[in-house]
Amino acid sequence: MAAQTVTSVSGTAAAIPGEALEFEDIQGLVFFGHGHLKYSRYVFLRVKDGARARAWLRTLVERKEVTTAAGKQHPGLEETRGEHALQVAFTASGLEQLGLPSEVRITFLQEFREGMRDKRRARILGDTGGSAPEKWQVGGSDETVPHVVLVLFGRDDADLDVFHASHRARYQEALEEIFIQDADMRQGDTEPFGFRDGISFPYIKGVPTTRTPEVLGLPINAGEFILGYHNAYGQYPFSPRVPRSQDPRHLLPDVPRAQMVPGEPRPKDLGRNGTYLVIRKLRQDVAGFWKFVEENSRVPGKSAEENAAYKELLAAKLMGRWKSGAPLELCPMKDDPKLGEDPTVNNHFQFGADPHGMKCPLSSHVRRANPRDTLIEDPKESIKLGSRHLIIRRGRPYHDKYADGTEEQGLMFVALNTNIGRQFEFIQQTWMNNPKFNDLYDSKDPIAGDNHDPEYPEDDPKDYSAIVPGFPVRQRITGLPRFVHTRGGDYFFLPGIKALRYLSSERGL
Repeated sequence: MAAQTVTSVSGTAAAIPGEALEFEDIQGLVFFGHGHLKYSRYVFLRVKDGARARAWLRTLVERKEVTTAAGKQHPGLEETRGEHALQVAFTASGLEQLGLPSEVRITFLQEFREGMRDKRRARILGDTGGSAPEKWQVGGSDETVPHVVLVLFGRDDADLDVFHASHRARYQEALEEIFIQDADMRQGDTEPFGFRDGISFPYIKGVPTTRTPEVLGLPINAGEFILGYHNAYGQYPFSPRVPRSQDPRHLLPDVPRAQMVPGEPRPKDLGRNGTYLVIRKLRQDVAGFWKFVEENSRVPGKSAEENAAYKELLAAKLMGRWKSGAPLELCPMKDDPKLGEDPTVNNHFQFGADPHGMKCPLSSHVRRANPRDTLIEDPKESIKLGSRHLIIRRGRPYHDKYADGTEEQGLMFVALNTNIGRQFEFIQQTWMNNPKFNDLYDSKDPIAGDNHDPEYPEDDPKDYSAIVPGFPVRQRITGLPRFVHTRGGDYFFLPGIKALRYLSSERGL
């Protein structure tokens, strides 16, 4: 069934036609980041007792404590719907601990089953040297691989503590906490390097919104982000499934017939209304970044004011945007905060008219993370092709202060997608960490790429550069260091509510 509403002109709920989404069965994180709740806590847990863990999960479902996307049917409601929010997801080993049989677990994506710490996956993601899994705080060893992540949202630190304590009292007999990470948005939409974040986002077809057509980006089929719906190829993404005999209470929907081989027994769809969740704790070397920028932008004999301007310009060239969020494509030499704040402009630009990167360098972070109309010669086909690799980001900054007086800043990176390999890993490996991207030969993403790492013996700093085109001479900066370091993470399955009910049920496991 297609959505009935089509456009919005003045704050009226509307949707670009798409499949009818079952919002009440989808966890809220898929559609909104709970922005009205500025504080969040990621609680990584391991199962101590499978039966008790299922009982705890059953209580969450029965009490309707898992925040759903039901409010998305009425835009604006989701941002005022509650004083707290809770989302829950599981790793492959977590599903095993819950008693899910191997014949069901094998139907999940290979990337998910192998986990983020897998050696091959680590190479794909650039998790080497100081970012190698064996050096992670969480997820890098048998003892620190989480089974469950509970993501809690609250109004402030004190409120979050009370909310967390109320849940801890109920799960502590079944689960043990192995790592806790707080993250918050007290600085608004600014990430640790100082740039406005959260500007680019995909719009999902069939989702009512009060945003005007000028703000919405290219509408994307729901199946790119939610299992059980058609993806960008017009196909259903492969979804984990359960034999009919293992769902005697009929808690799960049937797998769509379009996914079935004629004559094959029709199984149940465990994945419908769920998605795959990527969580990575990323440390950002803020001091190192700005020191590098200053050293490579300072011009002898120029005034402090002029060098400050050169510093801001180089930082923007590496990022692809100014601190305000204004894109270089629209204001290449000087920041324009009004453009950065205007949602009808700040994400509506292409790179086709700037083929040599004179405005926005070919290697810049923004250009690599989404090449837009420059992947192939046909701009429209390029945009269409690029849309097959998009993700939904829901990350938040963190700021850790340790007992020895040291501090660490970074991002709890969170992404949602239905195909980890084609979406998240493709972006990371093919666009961000590929030195030959855009016909370059030794330039990775200057912000988030796996650049020179002194802890990686094979590294030669001369092999890492940033190219900033200019007239009459371009600037080639060598020895580009790594500014973003992986501190932990894993791949999770974020189930729909019906799937949570099934996972929590006693079914003769």
